[in-house]
Amino acid sequence: MSFFHLRTLAGNGWPALPNPPFSLLWSAYQQLDRTQWLDAPALERGQLVQLRTLLAHCREHVPYYRRVLREAGVDVAGLRSPADFRRVPVLTRHGVQRSAPDLQAAVLPAGTVAGDTITTSGSSGVPVTVGLTNASQLWWFACYLRDLEWSGLDPRGRLAAVRYFKTTGEAGRQALEGVRVPYWNDVLAQLAENGPSYGMDVHQDPRRQLDWLRRVDPDYLLSFPSNLEFLAGLVAESGVRLPKLRAIQAVSETLTDEARAGIESAFGVPVRNTYSCAEAGYLASPCPAGHGLHVHAENVYLEVLDDAGDPVAPGETGRVVLTTLHNFRTPFVRYEVMDRATVAAGPCPCGRGLPLLTAVSGKSHPVLQLPDGSWQNSSRLAVRMRKIGGFYQFRIAQLAPDRYAVRVIPRADWSPDHAGRVVDMVREFCRHAVEVTVETATHRELSAAGKAADIVVAPARPPGPGATG
Repeated sequence: MSFFHLRTLAGNGWPALPNPPFSLLWSAYQQLDRTQWLDAPALERGQLVQLRTLLAHCREHVPYYRRVLREAGVDVAGLRSPADFRRVPVLTRHGVQRSAPDLQAAVLPAGTVAGDTITTSGSSGVPVTVGLTNASQLWWFACYLRDLEWSGLDPRGRLAAVRYFKTTGEAGRQALEGVRVPYWNDVLAQLAENGPSYGMDVHQDPRRQLDWLRRVDPDYLLSFPSNLEFLAGLVAESGVRLPKLRAIQAVSETLTDEARAGIESAFGVPVRNTYSCAEAGYLASPCPAGHGLHVHAENVYLEVLDDAGDPVAPGETGRVVLTTLHNFRTPFVRYEVMDRATVAAGPCPCGRGLPLLTAVSGKSHPVLQLPDGSWQNSSRLAVRMRKIGGFYQFRIAQLAPDRYAVRVIPRADWSPDHAGRVVDMVREFCRHAVEVTVETATHRELSAAGKAADIVVAPARPPGPGATG
């Protein structure tokens, strides 16, 4: 029985058939239901077929790849293995910016039509523009349907989303106060039965967000992890939960184990964390059996590589390099997204052959230069800060190798002792008696896209070599 309740073709009560404009989407979703059970070798063979098709198109119609494939000596027709594919050079985000005009296809395949153009938020400091097509958006939405099913998010329920709204003027003011539409999104509404959805701009004060959420009384809540952490602190402090809430979906930012535990404890419901990016859409979603994140191998070819550019061993962590399999307008081939992921030690016990990731760290925490001249990844600093507690949100800014400014939005139990522990913790991390100032604030510092960075380097500067984690 289908997870979704289709809006069937008029005059056709059973078996259910989607309206003609959405029959291709429904077919793609059903293909995903089949291919998820293929074993790893069969999935790899299918990906190589699509990679040869993609590279042949790139060689003919995309100036950047025409040059790169020629210089690398890549035999597109003879591409038979992942090792063959790794002859294609890795493309960085800065490389995308430098070569932007040459990354656009001059011609699209028959039946492929240019769609929306989107720009990433630039949270890495390097925004990227992507041209979509009807084909790339088709697979993007098919993976969305799979993600809903795997996560058990029934679209007939009430969804509340606290996220960034790209609106200004009166529409922007309305988004700050909260808006309602009678469906989750317009495509899904025409394909399957939908409940209403409610939206609020993440720039709204979290206290007002929570008041709004209590009025909306949703079945599902979607927001950024940093915002959910703040809301979780408010819920824990008040002891009042959302009575109908069934699950939370965290999107866009990295969800740490510590943050997940705090959010789940406060709200009393599971937190799902989908891995996606603007350049490729859905990359991985939670295994329905709870064993990690399954890569949407039909949508992307995802590599996890070590510093030498070789695939990491099972159980190890490396940098994520991806290839979009169906975007022939702005192809991203072996594109480094500046995320890190951990590969599972073996096949998933659920029986799906899709690649399995046990963790995704997202955009890396900045690497900090210590007073002795060495470098260290700041992720452990964030973990230690969360263990101190006493705040809704924090921000640690390194102003110089020997100078830090810590800003917290305090909870009711914050005390001078907490501030002293923060100073000691930063000095222990730096292995030096650095200058640390701790100040309290009442409002958050968010990016234009509504994201909150917990550790920053000011003024910004590139990390040095030899950084350690």
